[in-house]
Amino acid sequence: MAVPTVFLSRLIGLATLILSAAMFAGKSPMVAAIELMAQDRAALFLLGIAGVVAGLAIVLTHNVWSKGLWPLVVTLCGWVILIRGALILVLPASILTGIVAALDFPDYVYVYAAIPLVLGAYLSWRGFVPAAKPAKAPPAAAPADVQFKRLIADP
Repeated sequence: MAVPTVFLSRLIGLATLILSAAMFAGKSPMVAAIELMAQDRAALFLLGIAGVVAGLAIVLTHNVWSKGLWPLVVTLCGWVILIRGALILVLPASILTGIVAALDFPDYVYVYAAIPLVLGAYLSWRGFVPAAKPAKAPPAAAPADVQFKRLIADP
């Protein structure tokens, strides 16, 4: 697979696994951080800028839609990060607070932690486990007319 796919798969995979582990290990600090961030417009602005920059970096480096599931997942991650960052930058704080409240994060924190866990496991597996190399095909036999000419030429 192409080098950007492998690199981005490893990067996104490990980052989401670490995020997921933090969410599983510390539910109450994670819930408090999300609730405080939803109320802090400056923190949201920085999060939006980081999302736009990271998303653009992934999308501009790896915008692959047709080479299988693995590259598609990497591309979709880039687009989701970019769109989320842009929305955080342009939506008013009241709408962002309403979205966080509608997600009911404190009650479903383990569901929201399972999503990056599955994504991170898949991308890490694809990024770090080498793909099986296809078996080499036997050399192609010479066409019959070439073989016949060799028989005639070699007494």
